[in-house]
Amino acid sequence: MFRKIQKVISKAKKAETRKEEAAAEADGSAPLEMRIKAIMANVFKMDINEINEETSADTIDQWTSLEHVDFLVNLQQEFEIEFTDSQIVEMLSYPAVVENVKAAMADKNN
Repeated sequence: MFRKIQKVISKAKKAETRKEEAAAEADGSAPLEMRIKAIMANVFKMDINEINEETSADTIDQWTSLEHVDFLVNLQQEFEIEFTDSQIVEMLSYPAVVENVKAAMADKNN
């Protein structure tokens, strides 16, 4: 019985994630933001569905200085960008990361 409940919950979470991805794709933000979330989830060893506008170094215990560097290196490799020193210092929340990745990509394209 317990396993059946777990399966139902798992299917519901997957369906919710697909809906969020579809909604994000509709407004054009999915690829970038989902890629950032995937990197965050991998580096900080967390569920991608836990990452939201409130996610920050203050809310993730695993977000240490070493993981921060690993996270930034992964972002730079994924998006083929480089961050300035000031960007690196301020990228301590999910919204700040998205903003700075977009800014770095814009700088790269100019």
